[in-house]
Amino acid sequence: MTDDLPFYIPDLWQWAKIKDILQINPRNSLENNLKVSFVPMLLIDNGYSGKHTDEVRLWKQVKNGFTHFKENDVGIAKITPCFENRKSTIFKNLRNGYGAGTTELHILRTYDDTILPQYLLAYIKSNLFIEKGKQNFIGVVGQQRIGRTYIENLYLPIPPLQEQQRIADQIDVIFTQLDAIISSLL
Repeated sequence: MTDDLPFYIPDLWQWAKIKDILQINPRNSLENNLKVSFVPMLLIDNGYSGKHTDEVRLWKQVKNGFTHFKENDVGIAKITPCFENRKSTIFKNLRNGYGAGTTELHILRTYDDTILPQYLLAYIKSNLFIEKGKQNFIGVVGQQRIGRTYIENLYLPIPPLQEQQRIADQIDVIFTQLDAIISSLL
């Protein structure tokens, strides 16, 4: 295991494979006429902000052929160039707490309160995650994706919750500044 770890972590932290601590691409079972959020890839921002908007649809319109998610799930774009452009988000303010959207997302859902979605989002927007993901693309040029296996077997450093919050808060400040700088250059 130690050969697979990308860096040293403090003693109070621990390493865990994503597949051991998070649900990957879970499905929702809802009433057909429930109004839910629908999020195509175009409604997920590039960059570090992690923002998204949505449209409202009936569950029966989006339950088949789309990726499912719920409030506070983390979505990661899996297709190039969206993956490299950091089209990843925490799904928030969803209609009735649920949604569906583009099939080009991997969804990560916590089992309990041991990992903050904000901390997880910061990690998956990191250069380490993106660069390692690019090395693990599958498919042909123009249609390359990060596969589920890459996500499942990735080691995540897990600090105590209070430390996760502190890290996420600081990174949010820095990511906001980065987005502003990038926008000013365009």
